[in-house]
Parts: sequence; structure tokens; C-alpha cells
Amino acid sequence: MLDFQKLSADYQQALLGQVVPFWLKHSLDAPYGGYFDLLSGKGEVIEGDKFVHLQAQQIWAFAWLYNTLDAQPAWLDHARHGATFLSQFAHDDRLNCYAILDRRGRPVAPASDVIPDSFTVMAYAQLHQATAEDEWAMLAKQLFANLLNRHEVDREQQAQAVGDFRKLRYLNEPLAMLRAALGMQPLLDEEFYKATIERILHELLREFLDRRTDTLREFILPEGSFINTPEGRRLNVGLTFQTASALLDLCAESGNRKLAMQVVAWCLRLCEQAWDEATGGLNQYVDMKNQPFIFPDWQQKWAWVQLEAIAALMKGYFQTRHPDCPTWFKRIHDNTFATFVDTRHLGWHLALDQNNHPLLPAKAIPAVGCYSLIRCLAETAQALTRCGQLQPLGRHIRVGASPLS
Repeated sequence: MLDFQKLSADYQQALLGQVVPFWLKHSLDAPYGGYFDLLSGKGEVIEGDKFVHLQAQQIWAFAWLYNTLDAQPAWLDHARHGATFLSQFAHDDRLNCYAILDRRGRPVAPASDVIPDSFTVMAYAQLHQATAEDEWAMLAKQLFANLLNRHEVDREQQAQAVGDFRKLRYLNEPLAMLRAALGMQPLLDEEFYKATIERILHELLREFLDRRTDTLREFILPEGSFINTPEGRRLNVGLTFQTASALLDLCAESGNRKLAMQVVAWCLRLCEQAWDEATGGLNQYVDMKNQPFIFPDWQQKWAWVQLEAIAALMKGYFQTRHPDCPTWFKRIHDNTFATFVDTRHLGWHLALDQNNHPLLPAKAIPAVGCYSLIRCLAETAQALTRCGQLQPLGRHIRVGASPLS
């Protein structure tokens, strides 16, 4: 068996010794509010705009750490700093979030979907839990109601646009809405919460899920049908594991073991499809029909993808006891801790090339911030602790020693 308690300590050390200190030290924009979204490998600020979903993710991450791990005042102060900036600048008078702001908070680009809104809702709800201040609950409720309405209107308009140019729907949107709904549960009427979850599950499991192959697709047509193009066949590995993790959180809350077993099956099959036998690690993308890829970055290895897989596998093992979960956990864990930890500076390498060398001289870019690193390291540590409490240690599966231990 895995040594759950030792592994949990390794993940806590990675979180609290490497990742959290990097963001606390380097990301805060003291003069203008919010956070810097562009940081070099050493944490140096790369001047640039502020992306609303990344700002909200960082607020959520530090408020969530405060609520679930340790009520450290520095974490709450960091979250409040970002939330004050967002509440002033992130949305218009009708509470529609922008996509991008400049450093001072002036709008740069409108949002084309409800992803910025969803993460902003999560941030406000988590900060309300930390502070019990009504302002954050009120903002969260108003934004959540608004984004649900906008999403339904967008779906109806897409479905009615017969003969128009092709439009695609993206898995990230219902996933972000599911996360927002889960975070909003304490603030919502029970019946409304259940109805909202059911609508989102219908979209995920009846439209994005290809029920013939039990495969979660990244892009679909507005009515939910398959499109036989490179984008339509592409499975986004990190996004699939992220969706699996959110669904497993819902299963833990509802006791839906059947769905948990289905989600674990997705995870294990995707591990088989995405694992790079030559250099280790999970590739970014998989073609569901095994056709040649046209995406030049498909074999890049990203830290957030590996950690989303690790977190989903441990949650899945805790809920289902599937024997293949710890096997794949061990394999991905060993590779991840051997290649992504930056031994010279705080933080982890963002991405690696096919030779396992750092791909970018940066640790924060518009596409990826701190959200997955902080959440997955913390959730994995928690899941490992729970597994260790429920199952006595026996014969250990040897897991490579963490560079942080």
C-alpha cells in the first residue's frame, strides 16, 4: 500500500514550502490593487494586463486555504486585497464581468462566456465564508443569478442560429458553473441549488459526454452533437481531470457512488491514453479517434495537468477503492515531483518540453495561474490523510522520495 501519511506530508510541504510562498511574495500589486498575472521563473513582475478569472482564482485559493487549512491572517489579507480590486472594477453596472482589465482596473476586453463570472462568484462566496461580511454574499448571489440567466440565453440563441457560422461550446464553461454552484450552496435555497446542479449535470453528462464511448469532449456543437474535426476529436487531459475532480466533490456530498465509479473509469482510461511512455508524464491532448494531431503543443507537459490528475485519482480512490487508482497515482506522482519542482527558486515549473526541460521562463501567464497548483496540492494532501485514516498501512508501494521531504 501507499504510505498515505508520508505522502500527505510531502504534498503539504510542496504547498506551504514552495507554491504558496511564491504567490504571497511576488503576485500582489500593492499600488493599484489585485495581482500581477505575469511572473517570471524567479517571480519578477512582467508588466501586463489583469485577467479577471485569474484574479478571482487567486482570491478563491487564498480564502479557501484560510477556511479549510489554517486561518492564517496573511492568507485572508491576500484574498481581501484582490477582492477589493475586483468588486470595484471587474464588472459593469449590470454585473457582467469583463474578461481583461488593465493594471489600474480599466476594462480592456469584454467576456465572451461566463467563465470570469463563475470564478468571481466562487471568490466572493469563499471570502464571505471567511469573513461573514454580507457584502460578499450579496455580490455572489447577484452575479450567480446573472450568469445563470446569461448562460441560458446564450444557449437558446446558439440553438436557434440555423444556417449561421459554426459555433462551438467549450467544456470549461459548464465546469466553471459547477464549481460556482458548489461554492454557492451555503447561500442558496436547497431546492434552487438542487435544480441548478441538475441543469449543469445534464449539460455535462448528456451533451458534453459522448455516451457511446463514455468520453468527455472538450468542444461540441450547440445542440450537443459531435463534430469530426481536430478540435471536436480533441480530449483536453487537464480539463477532463478537473471536471472529474469537481464531479467527485459532488459525489462526496450526495453519496452518488454510481457516478463516482463512472468518473473514476474516465480518469483511468485517460491515464492510459495520455501517458508518455518515452519521457513520462501526461500529454496535454489526446485524439479520441487516434488520428494524427495538428496541435504542435500536444506533447507538452504542464504541472497543472499532472496535479489535476493526481487529485482526481486520490479522490476517486477514497470514494471507490478502485485498485488501479493508487497505481496510476504512484506513476504520475513520481514523475511530477522529479521534474516540476524548481530546486533553485520558489514555486514550480509551469511546463516542460519533451525532454523534461522548463518550457517557459515564467511561472504565471494569462493561461495558467495558481488555482490548480494550490487547490490540487491541498486537496491531494487532504485525500491522502483520509485514505490513511480509513485503511491501515500494510506493505508499501515504494514512491520516489519527494525533493521537498
